[in-house]
Amino acid sequence: MSDIKAQAEKLDGWELDGEKLKKTFKFDQYLEGIAFVQKLAVYAESQQHHPGISINHTNVSITWTTFSKKELTEKDIAGAKATDNVLKA
Repeated sequence: MSDIKAQAEKLDGWELDGEKLKKTFKFDQYLEGIAFVQKLAVYAESQQHHPGISINHTNVSITWTTFSKKELTEKDIAGAKATDNVLKA
C-alpha cells in the first residue's frame, strides 16, 4: 500500500474509494451547509486544488482526488484535513 493511501486510511470519517477520498457532512440547516462550502471554496481556491462538492439539502458530500494524475496525492490528504478544519472553525 502506498504511503498516501496509508495516510488516507488514518483520516477520521473519510472513505477511500479507489483513487478518491469521500466524506459526507450533515448539517441541521441548509444554509449551514452552504456556509461550510463557501469556507471550503476559499481554501480550495488558495491551493488551486478543488474538491468535488455535492449538496443535497442538509448533506454536503466532498470528494478529493487529483484528476491530472489519476491518483491520490499529498494535495488530497491536505484537502481532506483542511475540510475537517473548516468544519471546526
